[in-house]
Amino acid sequence: MKLRILLAAAGLLLWPSLAVCQQSSLKDQLVGTWLLVSADNVRDDGSKSELFGSNPTGILIYTADGHFALVNMRGDLPKFAAKNREQGTPEENQAVVKGSIAYFGTYTVSETDKVIS
Repeated sequence: MKLRILLAAAGLLLWPSLAVCQQSSLKDQLVGTWLLVSADNVRDDGSKSELFGSNPTGILIYTADGHFALVNMRGDLPKFAAKNREQGTPEENQAVVKGSIAYFGTYTVSETDKVIS
């Protein structure tokens, strides 16, 4: 299985600066804020499933010093009826946990292999 996540640069059109990007390192091109466009799980048979539904929302931030933060979630997560996450019902809590993910850490870039790890 392959995980395919499409991201778009927030407020940035890449076409006018394509010549500049080709001269920049991959790491330099990654640094910034990226918005989630879609997140699909592609199975070996080619079929897909949407990991965060048809209207996901999310953000991925890469810093120049090698740190990142990611938050992805379904676009249809329920609002807490009590307006307080600490007072969520079991159903609300389960929906939020199953429909979102957040993590952070450090990253490295292999310019030769074009791999981010």
